[in-house]
Amino acid sequence: APRPSVPSTVTRPKAAAASSSRYRAAAATMASSAPGGRRGAKYCVLVAGDPHPQVVEKHGDFAKRFELLLAEEGERWDSFRIFDGEACPKNLEEYDALVVTGSKFDAWGDEEWIMCLIGELRRCHDRKQRVLGICFGHQVLARSLGGKVERAARGWCLGANEVSLDLSPAPSRARLASALGADALPLRIHQIHQDEVTSLPPGAASIASSPECDCEAFVLEDHVLAIQGHPEFDDGMVEDMLELKRSAGLAAAVADEAFRQLRDKSIDEKTFQTWSRLCRAFLK
Repeated sequence: APRPSVPSTVTRPKAAAASSSRYRAAAATMASSAPGGRRGAKYCVLVAGDPHPQVVEKHGDFAKRFELLLAEEGERWDSFRIFDGEACPKNLEEYDALVVTGSKFDAWGDEEWIMCLIGELRRCHDRKQRVLGICFGHQVLARSLGGKVERAARGWCLGANEVSLDLSPAPSRARLASALGADALPLRIHQIHQDEVTSLPPGAASIASSPECDCEAFVLEDHVLAIQGHPEFDDGMVEDMLELKRSAGLAAAVADEAFRQLRDKSIDEKTFQTWSRLCRAFLK
């Protein structure tokens, strides 16, 4: 049986990598000055997995990475490790918005916790509760709401890439476009996935694509935003994750291409901040 839900209030990660320190400094500046925060608002992070322990030690776990990306002064952020036997909170509807994180698990899998998550996401959709899904979260939202997720025909997508955005189908396009600002497109984003959304849920619209993935992001009405890449990562974190994958047997040619992509499409603090503004504009 799932463990009782006891929220973990997210705190900022300790990070040894210099790149993580720079991103934290940029995010702290944004959190203290950005006008979009909602004092007293409550947000829920449904944690669907953990990075490798070595990565967590240097860069923080998924819950902490999202706090770094999204949290502002005066807000409350609770996290629940649903992949690790912890149940979703019974008062999930009381949160202003939810985030579903990445995971090593397949969004098309039939593990009990995944099936429970699918049921929760359908109920969120029924009550129009705002949900942001990232990577696994992107895929499981698509599956939950009537879309399809499969192994990517192109294989692994690793490192970083550029995505083209078209916000015109999004009901909140004006708010999202304002968050993007000028000269922001195309946007670079970190990638670590081998599955992809191959069919959108009824009523959903794709708002981003790339040569590597046809659906890099989609929206459904004004309460669902799903992003295939990882706006919460930084270069140092992805480099460490790729090194561990290479040590675990990732094909040399695939690893070399991933490191080339990461080098050629390095993501700076400005891009991290752009993704932060975009995600905040949707959530808040």
